Amino acid sequence: MPTSPARATFPAAEFPVQINARTTPTVLAESDWLARQSAHEARARVWTDPHQARASRGEKHPVHDFLFSYYAFRPAWLRRWHPGPDVVLTGESARAFLRWPEYRAVTLDDGSPGVALDPAALPVHRRVFVTWLRDLLQTMQIRPAFFGCFGLHEWAMVYRQTPDEIRHNAYPLRFPPDALAAIVEAAPITCTHFDAFRFFTAPARPLNKL
Repeated sequence: MPTSPARATFPAAEFPVQINARTTPTVLAESDWLARQSAHEARARVWTDPHQARASRGEKHPVHDFLFSYYAFRPAWLRRWHPGPDVVLTGESARAFLRWPEYRAVTLDDGSPGVALDPAALPVHRRVFVTWLRDLLQTMQIRPAFFGCFGLHEWAMVYRQTPDEIRHNAYPLRFPPDALAAIVEAAPITCTHFDAFRFFTAPARPLNKL
């Protein structure tokens, strides 16, 4: 079972001010973190294995393959488990993580060895991004959620377009253009997703109420 608090000693390094390094990380026994690793891979394979099978047949699913085509996530990346910061892995198997330069061998208070992520070893641009992402997630937690967008951003991205102008025109739309436009115009669009809004058609942009 994991035990905490404990103290790990890193080789001398100055942690960046953007990422705080706690002095009492969670220590995971080898059996515990190996179980977490296996569970993560099993969850990921539910999606990565069918994707790779389709790719081997030259097939593409317009929904299930979106994660891999739009965000360019490699299946191997999604299957790979990492403990994250403030966690020390114990046991001989933990040394496998040392093949990544961001990990360090550490020594616990009782003198036993372990392996942990060293945030200071991350490239500067990654530290800046992680800090920005952490702040974004913290802000999202304290703001009231809005669930009334109904996914209309998808229709706004093809609003008033001809079939030749639609980006993903290899797949038929569920509604004819006029019916689709009526749906967009009938309900207010309240989209806060910038990555979606930037693909709104020109006539759809003024319809966004946010």
